[in-house]
Amino acid sequence: MIRIRPSLPRLSTHLKRTGKAWFANSASGRVSKGTRDGVPMHWNKETLATSDKYPLSQELFDKVHPNTEEPHRRMIKGHTREKRKTATSHHARTQIVSPDLCDDVLKYYGKSLEIHKGCDILDINPGAGLWSQKLHAFLQPRSHVLMEPSPDRFKTFLDPLLNAPGSKYKLVQKDTIELEQYTEMINEGVFPDQTRVNPEDDSGQELNTTLLVTGTLVWDPKLPGMAFDSMAKQLYNLFSSAVRSNDYFHAYGRVRTIFWVSADDFKPIIADSIANFAKNNCLLEMTQSMDLIVNAPRGERGRGKAAPGREPQYEIESSVRAMQRARESGMSLPTHREDKIHQIAAEIEELSNGTGRSKGSWLHDYLQAKHREGKTPIGLLSDAQFQHQDHAIALQKKYPDLNFEAMGNAVDPKVKRKGTFWKGKEDHPGREEAHAFMLTKAADRARIAKKEHMEHIADIGEELYHAECRALRMPDGPERGDLLKQITDLDKQWEKLMSAVAANYKASPIAILDDRISLRFPPHSRLQWDRRPFEPLTMTPDEAWPPNRLALISSTPFPRPAGQTVDWHEWVHDFVYALFTVPSRPLPEALDKMQHGASQIIESCPSLTDPDKGGRMNMKHLRVRVLTAEMIEELVRAYRDWPFKEPGSDHNKYFRWKGLNRGNDYGAS
Repeated sequence: MIRIRPSLPRLSTHLKRTGKAWFANSASGRVSKGTRDGVPMHWNKETLATSDKYPLSQELFDKVHPNTEEPHRRMIKGHTREKRKTATSHHARTQIVSPDLCDDVLKYYGKSLEIHKGCDILDINPGAGLWSQKLHAFLQPRSHVLMEPSPDRFKTFLDPLLNAPGSKYKLVQKDTIELEQYTEMINEGVFPDQTRVNPEDDSGQELNTTLLVTGTLVWDPKLPGMAFDSMAKQLYNLFSSAVRSNDYFHAYGRVRTIFWVSADDFKPIIADSIANFAKNNCLLEMTQSMDLIVNAPRGERGRGKAAPGREPQYEIESSVRAMQRARESGMSLPTHREDKIHQIAAEIEELSNGTGRSKGSWLHDYLQAKHREGKTPIGLLSDAQFQHQDHAIALQKKYPDLNFEAMGNAVDPKVKRKGTFWKGKEDHPGREEAHAFMLTKAADRARIAKKEHMEHIADIGEELYHAECRALRMPDGPERGDLLKQITDLDKQWEKLMSAVAANYKASPIAILDDRISLRFPPHSRLQWDRRPFEPLTMTPDEAWPPNRLALISSTPFPRPAGQTVDWHEWVHDFVYALFTVPSRPLPEALDKMQHGASQIIESCPSLTDPDKGGRMNMKHLRVRVLTAEMIEELVRAYRDWPFKEPGSDHNKYFRWKGLNRGNDYGAS
């Protein structure tokens, strides 16, 4: 066992109730008020709830209550006086408390982990150590290093592991959010059986299955990072990029990581729709394979900026494909770990003869029918739509003589104006409620009709895409000439339909079209999420303490391309930084925004016009967000060789430097 400083006495915790919430502080036993300077405290009875099913949650509550800690220094350092008023909550590191969850993970995903049996394990923020013990028992490692910044807080949990006869555990007390601490740990020789690699040698990019990195990157409330909105995402991204230069634990070669994270914090990391695919998603997908092993239950379907970015029919289609791949590999999602979407997807698969495809309007009615059966598919429609359905049922019971099913549907406008629906019922007691319901229903049907129109425009765009692909594969001749004329006509039809779309809806048919292309067509689904080999297990918040919505992500980094230098990733990073300023832009426009005339490099990238590699005939229809990794790497090489680059641009941080000096608005129109 390695210790860097002697133990400190652990603070005891006292809990009292005041008003509606429970709060605690240090050994004094004084109870915090529900607010501080008018700001609500984060920790209360609900946020610290324990579960009778998981005794470890109560044990943690008793021994490592968050209010026995000082607020994390990163939360306070650099904050203005006004911001410090909101920094009243102590940061708890969420702990896994459900043995069943760990067992289900290892049973479901264990086959993928078998290559690491007998390896060394680096365990970051092990805390109470339940996940550590379960993984240890499964892999039987030759060494298991617990990198714990606060071993004294978790002494009663970790000491039995460290002091057991023949223990393979070692404790390293270091600050897990300081990157230099990882380098320092490696330099101290904590893994004597590992051999450092030469970053300049391609052999240093080989996958090292004799080392596995795991841990928990969850701080509650969210711990801010430096230039990231959370420390967890900052660490994850830096760990990912370090493989290129063999830094930190990648000093021994490419190393796989398995991290527990906050599902809501990391939701943007794995893009689940093409509309949400941004530069950071692109860089992560180009550098590693990410498997979402566990996820939190689906939440409500938001609107506006909180919207998922993908219509429910494409979410279901993606789930159906993942479930099919899982069955082919012998994986079966346990019933108690299913989410509602899995049950819906299984039914849609059967109804669609295995394609998983459905029309938006049909699916809307189907999901509403499921809601009436008491099987509400949370997250696939907005809560407001389900509430509207409940309201209709309640009104029909209240006024059985009225036909609420017929109200608010498309009717002859003249009939509506005459008000014949209420003829002879002018004094009906439900008239006012029915009228309000009718307006709401009419608005709902209008939204569905609008979506149907957007889908129709996307149909034209998809037909154009297929015609271009056929033309690119076809030899010159009369038949190809006829097809080129058809492409011209389809293009005009697309432009005409798009010009008639209101400005606030113009992005919709383009996003639908790009979602279809990215999900269905060669060379493969563009998003890693849509290529996932299985559906994730679903966990409940009470399986962690403090209760939290968590996810488990396994990441295996890719090697840098053969023959490329150590700084290749920096070139790619810099190029993607500028290219993805507006991911929905057509490629030529995006390149010219980066640098005047840069669209010339398209001619040096054959994959862009290869239909079997995702290419198009007309580049104005090839948008940045549907580019494949091969296309982007081809563009980077072409740009590096382009003789007309701006003076001073021949280095791998040019666009980031340029963006910084323009106030971080590089590429804005």
